[in-house]
Amino acid sequence: MITLGQFADVPGWGFNASPFCSKVETYLRLAGLPFRIEPTLPMAAPKGKLPFIIDEDGTRIPDSGQIIAHLEATRGARLDGHLTPEQRALGHLIRRTCEESLYFVLLYSRWFDPAGWRTTRPAYFAGMPAALRGVVPELIRRRLRRDVLGQGILRHSPEEIYALGCADLDALAVTLGGRPFFLTDRPGSVDAVVHAFVANILKAPVDNRLKAHAQGLEPLVGFVARLDGLLSESDAGHP
Repeated sequence: MITLGQFADVPGWGFNASPFCSKVETYLRLAGLPFRIEPTLPMAAPKGKLPFIIDEDGTRIPDSGQIIAHLEATRGARLDGHLTPEQRALGHLIRRTCEESLYFVLLYSRWFDPAGWRTTRPAYFAGMPAALRGVVPELIRRRLRRDVLGQGILRHSPEEIYALGCADLDALAVTLGGRPFFLTDRPGSVDAVVHAFVANILKAPVDNRLKAHAQGLEPLVGFVARLDGLLSESDAGHP
């Protein structure tokens, strides 16, 4: 059985709060591949980031994109084998929009928007010993601040940051249009990606402009509900 190393659940949230971990978990569930979750920390991962998998032969695969590529190559192209070159190219662009642009707005909304941080801090760190709760969150936040300053998102005003994220959501909604899924009439790995990010915006108990905008985009709201339904059916069929 595949072992998926990812962050522990955030108490009370009821969904996978890491979009990159959620992406892999959703792929595994859609592909019908048996797996077990092992909550862990980034320092246990091959590249110091989560998620990673340990395959049945003991091979450790880091990085969500590399994990899915490995599973598609070794498990018979469960989700993407039918795609044309043009569809693969579009899927690549959609994935990069989510992972290299929208992600940083989501990160800002939880860790640096004051309202988001008031929710994120107690939710993420409530289980930590009291002696560490006053120190560790700020140490992690300081490291993230350095990273996102280098990436550039924190060099913008809050209004500009949320405008960038809303533009990404608009582009995703227009690309999806009236179709059930992004590339074909059945879900592929790119749908696992988009679901991971948009569901994290819609479902997190963090109110901000990004969430409000997503709630007004019916194609994306319907898409998340549709994929949630498929995942529930998959779980019911694989106890």
